[in-house]
Amino acid sequence: MSAARKYSILLIGPGAALLLYAGSYLLLRAGLPAQLVRHLGPEGAGYGSTPLVLGVVAAIAAAAFGIGVWTCNDLTSLGHWYAGPKAIVVCFLAAGYAVLALGLGMMLAASIPGAEDQGANVIGFSLLALLAGFSAAAAVLSGILPAARPEALG
Repeated sequence: MSAARKYSILLIGPGAALLLYAGSYLLLRAGLPAQLVRHLGPEGAGYGSTPLVLGVVAAIAAAAFGIGVWTCNDLTSLGHWYAGPKAIVVCFLAAGYAVLALGLGMMLAASIPGAEDQGANVIGFSLLALLAGFSAAAAVLSGILPAARPEALG
């Protein structure tokens, strides 16, 4: 993989996604409630500070991106770019994008007027965004990352 291609996939893509997430928060923060649903359980909804919940989402995504980037750099420099290692890289990078989609889904669902009383809907939409984000990111990353080398069996 060329250095420019690796740089754009591993640094520019996740960096731009984090910046878009932060920009979305800045645009939507006026319409967001002070407390955001972060958990639904048998006792009901659990709420947390909106900036804290969305900040934790960004930190988890940044950690997933960091692990994916480090793993990709390590495996490609060692020449171990087989199907298994590529899948690990794809999953970590896709997890970063998926967690950002979860946070964006929370923001969009909570910014709807009257959403303060609809905790299950906010969680439902955010989980749907998580699944859609992971699926889309994994499909795209599988295609744009270099093809895995075939492994010799036996």
